Amino acid sequence: MTQTIDPARLFDHTAFAELLNALLDLLDDKAPENAIDEQLQRLQQHLQQQFAAEEQAMQAADFPATAGHRKHHSHALDKLAQRIAQWQQEHDRKALLDYLENELAEWFVSHVNVRDYVTAKYLSLPQQTAT
Repeated sequence: MTQTIDPARLFDHTAFAELLNALLDLLDDKAPENAIDEQLQRLQQHLQQQFAAEEQAMQAADFPATAGHRKHHSHALDKLAQRIAQWQQEHDRKALLDYLENELAEWFVSHVNVRDYVTAKYLSLPQQTAT
């Protein structure tokens, strides 16, 4: 029996882009800090759920590079948590905007083009399941 995972659905990052753009809009519009706090939490929660789904699929398919991919996720989540904590202490819009537009955006593009691309190719192959 074979099982295939739909990589197009698994690696659809539309929600991430929408959440990030909404956060950037809030910063550009000089929205109240509590609105930014809420959007940061939504972004963080989405990434946690997205990464968990990807990691579950990789593990189920015995993807050989799961550990490295998971480590890349963990690093991004740790960095985001640090930046959220920094934001909550300092409310420095410029620092948060710089992180979101540069570091997080660059990490995301690199991650999708390298890690997710390779993983999606692997997961698109029919996987043998135990019978």
